[in-house]
Amino acid sequence: MLAGHRPRSSLYSSALLAALASCLLVPSAAHADDSAGGWRNTVVIYGMGAAIDGTAQIGPVTVPVDVGISDVFDALEFGAMAAWRIENDTWSFTADTTFMGLGGSGTTEGGLLRGEMDVDQFTLMGTAGRRLTDRLELLFGFAYVDLSTDLKVSGTAGEVVDQQASADADWIDPTIGLRYSAPLGDAWRLNLRGDIGGFGIGSDFMWQALATAQWRFSDTAGVIFGYRAIGFDYEQGKDQNYQHYDLIEQGPVVGVTISF
Repeated sequence: MLAGHRPRSSLYSSALLAALASCLLVPSAAHADDSAGGWRNTVVIYGMGAAIDGTAQIGPVTVPVDVGISDVFDALEFGAMAAWRIENDTWSFTADTTFMGLGGSGTTEGGLLRGEMDVDQFTLMGTAGRRLTDRLELLFGFAYVDLSTDLKVSGTAGEVVDQQASADADWIDPTIGLRYSAPLGDAWRLNLRGDIGGFGIGSDFMWQALATAQWRFSDTAGVIFGYRAIGFDYEQGKDQNYQHYDLIEQGPVVGVTISF
């Protein structure tokens, strides 16, 4: 018998909400942008390492996954990621899409059983933002998640165990959040973003936290460095068709930006 599932996403919700609320306490400052008043476009092409932690279950097959940050690039088998943001002094619209082939493993029953997970994950996040101050935006949008998952459990725990299961799942979550952006000198900018969503409409709960520093080395081009974490708790079906994914994906982000 595999170890029972212990929900993890709820452990992060209070901390994330506190982080979002703290943004409201930051004083406003003049919004620095050379094209104030008009629409500004930014395209970001980036890569993200993907450490994974949590539990995946399909039917009776449960796999606890724990890929530490030291194994972050081993977990990412393939990834393609891009975002596009258009904004003026009041509104912003952002589309962020990622495709990741991820692999992870974990042990249970005192290390007697080994679980392995392979998942292809496509995520599309669409967001509209309304500026509250020069630095702070209120965000509302959606997150579409598509998973194709293979699970395997093998080992000996009183008897030889060899279980496998595969399933596909997709859902749409409504999301709300905050984004804080502030200049750090002439060439650097700090961006902080937090979102929560799901609320039982798609998943039971999802969240995202993103922190990046952007360096513009010309009027149109730059690079970003940062860290991103995404968590979701999704459950559907019953018996052999039951699926439950309570996963947290996190890792460093590096990319290039093009502004026009």
